[in-house]
Amino acid sequence: MKKSTLTVLTACAFTAMLVLVVPVIVQAPQTAAPDTMDYFSSRLNHLLPEAPAPSGTSRLMAPAAPPTSEPPSTPRTDAAQSPQPEAAATESVTPVEPVPSAPAPVEEPVPPVVSAPTPAKPAPAPTPAVTAGKIAYLTFDDGPSANTDAILNILKEQRIKATFFVNGRTDDEGIRLYKRIHKEGHTLGNHTFSHKYNKVYASVPAFTRDVRKLDELLQRTVGESPRILRFPGGSNNTVSLRSGGSGIMNKIAKEMLEEGYAYFDWNVSSTDAARAVQPTSDIVSATIASARHKKRAIILMHDADPKTTTVKALPEVIRGLQAMGFKFDVLRPDSYTFRFLNP
Repeated sequence: MKKSTLTVLTACAFTAMLVLVVPVIVQAPQTAAPDTMDYFSSRLNHLLPEAPAPSGTSRLMAPAAPPTSEPPSTPRTDAAQSPQPEAAATESVTPVEPVPSAPAPVEEPVPPVVSAPTPAKPAPAPTPAVTAGKIAYLTFDDGPSANTDAILNILKEQRIKATFFVNGRTDDEGIRLYKRIHKEGHTLGNHTFSHKYNKVYASVPAFTRDVRKLDELLQRTVGESPRILRFPGGSNNTVSLRSGGSGIMNKIAKEMLEEGYAYFDWNVSSTDAARAVQPTSDIVSATIASARHKKRAIILMHDADPKTTTVKALPEVIRGLQAMGFKFDVLRPDSYTFRFLNP
C-alpha cells in the first residue's frame, strides 16, 4: 500500500515538473548557454526512474537548433595566392583587381658587325726619273735569293732604288721577296722564268713562252708585269748558239722589241760573276773604275745565293759612286739604254 502511494506521488511530481520545465526548455533562446541546458537535463534524469535508453543518447534530448545562415565567404583574388581573412558581415568587400605586370622589355636585334673591306694597297708611286747629271742604275740579276733581303735592307738604309732582273720562283719565300721588292719602290725586270740556256734559246717561241710565264707570275703576285728584260748571258752571248744556232739572238731580240719590251745589257760590270765568290775588294774596285768616266752607268751585279761578297761590297760601291757625283735611278722602258746587240 505504501509502495503504491509512493508511485502515485512520484508520478504526480513528475507531471508537475514537466508542466513547469518543458515550456522553459522549448522557449529558451537558442543562444542559451550550454550549461543551462545540461542542468535541466541532469535534474530531470535524477527525478525520473531509470529506464534503458538507446546507446549514445541521453534520456531527454533537446530539439536540435535550426541551422543558422552564415555570411558568404570573401572571394579570393588572383593577385593574392594566400587565403584572405573573412570580412565582417557589415562590411562590403571590394574585390582586389590584379595589378598588371609590366611588359618585358623587347630586345631589338643587334645587327651583325660587318667589317669594312680592307682597301687594296695602292701601288707605290713611281720614283721620278733622274734626268740631269750623272746617273747610276744598280741592277741585280738572277734573284730572288737568300741575299735579297740583305740587299734590300742596304738600299732602304741608303734611300736608293734599284732594278731587279728576276727569275721564276713560286715558293712562299720567292713570292714574299717579289712583293717586298715591288712594295719598296724598286723595279722588277724579266730575266726569263727558267734561266736555262738550252731551253730558252732553242727557238723564238721557246723564249717568248718562258718570258710570258714569268710575266704571268709577277702579274698575279704584284699586280703588274714587266716591260723591261735582260737576256740571260746578255744579248751577245755565245751559249745560245748551241741550242738555237747562228743568228738566234738577232731573231729573239727583234721579236721582243716588236712585242713592246725594252731590253738592257750593261756598260759597267762589278765582275762578281767572274768566280763563284769574287773578293769584296775586287767588286768595289772594278765597279768604281768602270763607272768613273761615264755619265750613265748601268751596273751589272748578281743576286744569287753564292754572291755573299756582292752584299758586302754594296755599301762601299754606293759611297764610291756618290763621291763621283752619281745619283741613282731605276730602269724604265724609256731610260738610257746600252745594248751589245742591235738587230
